[in-house]
Amino acid sequence: MNKIMKFKVEIEGLEEKIWREIEIADHMTIADLAYTILASFNSLAYHLYKIDYNNVSYCSSIDADFALENEVEARDFKLENFNFKAYDKMIMEYDFGSPTTFIITYFGSRNINRKDAYIYPLVIAGQGNGMLDDITCYELKEIVDETDKLGYSNYSYTPGYEKNTKYDYRNYNLKSDNLKLKGLILLIKNGYEVK
Repeated sequence: MNKIMKFKVEIEGLEEKIWREIEIADHMTIADLAYTILASFNSLAYHLYKIDYNNVSYCSSIDADFALENEVEARDFKLENFNFKAYDKMIMEYDFGSPTTFIITYFGSRNINRKDAYIYPLVIAGQGNGMLDDITCYELKEIVDETDKLGYSNYSYTPGYEKNTKYDYRNYNLKSDNLKLKGLILLIKNGYEVK
């Protein structure tokens, strides 16, 4: 029997506008949770991340010569080994130069048959069209506030260095997110973990 864990993930400063509710199997790692967040929030996932919980930093990569005492590799820790209590919070920081900060809240778990666990992770609810790489969550808030004020988006970006695209945080599609999710997670996982 597996457990499915439910988390709410919000971008700091935009908690009411850009968020996801994610369900993920407990046999997956805290790194898998990070990859799911990055995939669902449209990150290009080319920066380091860390998730802080109970005075430990679960990191995307550790250099043994420079690691702090409380830093560990996120991919070494399965979610089932955490004793999360309802409404426990973790903080995920992505891109230490221009950080986007995610607030992760644990909502609880439920049992599921092992044969049904393959469909997870899933985004079960959400709002807001994700993040933008290479800007802080505070700069993103300025873009969102301007969009709300004008009634349209005035901000263009190049996702993956493709053609310019308008960023409008209001354009979020849950079905499309889930259709692409597992493929994006695999790409992100390979990017962080395959040497």
